[in-house]
Amino acid sequence: MDAGTGCFYDASADGAFPGTEDEEGAVWAAMETVGYGPAVFMAEGDDGHSLAGFASGWGDGCYPTWIGRDASGEVVCFVTDFRVAPRDLDLTA
Repeated sequence: MDAGTGCFYDASADGAFPGTEDEEGAVWAAMETVGYGPAVFMAEGDDGHSLAGFASGWGDGCYPTWIGRDASGEVVCFVTDFRVAPRDLDLTA
């Protein structure tokens, strides 16, 4: 199955979600609770790690992400462009 799903998680959680590549485990179980569509899901992995998952625009691919930081350099936001808005969309109105 091609899930076209993205997620955000801390690098320390790498490996905390066994079975994901085989379409098994916590991520797939959490994804099934929301079905297909734009809903966000949370998956609980090993050692207390969690991730937020979501539909990734038009599917698998590379999407530009900007990381916003405050004056002290701490991460305060992520913005990912999933390229789903039409190019001719007028956002000034």
